[in-house]
Amino acid sequence: MKLKVSKSSLSFARIIHVYVSMALLLLMLFFAITGITLNHPNWFSSADQEPRHEQFDIPNYLIPAAPQEPEWRLAAGHWLKSQWDMDIGTADIDEDEISLVNKGPGTYRTVTLDLLDGKAYVETLDYGVIAVLNDLHKGRNTGIVWAWVLDLCALLIILFSLTGAYLLVPQTKRLKKSLLYMVLVSSGCALVYVYFVP
Repeated sequence: MKLKVSKSSLSFARIIHVYVSMALLLLMLFFAITGITLNHPNWFSSADQEPRHEQFDIPNYLIPAAPQEPEWRLAAGHWLKSQWDMDIGTADIDEDEISLVNKGPGTYRTVTLDLLDGKAYVETLDYGVIAVLNDLHKGRNTGIVWAWVLDLCALLIILFSLTGAYLLVPQTKRLKKSLLYMVLVSSGCALVYVYFVP
């Protein structure tokens, strides 16, 4: 039996489907490609990546160090922010040492201020472009705004899928074939999970 739907709703669904698909085109390719790179990390391994070590003098206006004083912390915070985009509010502060860790997509940095010898020791590890893309895919160390982008993409993908299915409703033969393909693929994935996933 052929299901009847209004032409206006089909027209609206087609417009949504087309424009959402174009809006998502590059992002869908991004998630597809990074899905492969995430599934095969050994293909793009950066295990031999060596951290970069740097040493800097703590500015004279921060000497002598007084981490217990709010004014000193404010000045040190401005310096850390301008130099390495580090937030002193996240620092581990001791009497003679301040340690900060900053994790970004595909990157890791630690800054240690040795208040006794007036030196800043910086260790930076860059895991490469593929690691950046993988972390963007997972939303790891990417911040709240990127998390919203991922949520929006997920909602648009849902809309894209539902409008595509809705466009098949009046096409009985194609709908039956499409439902068969959906059942076969979904069942195949379920069987792989049951029998092959540890």
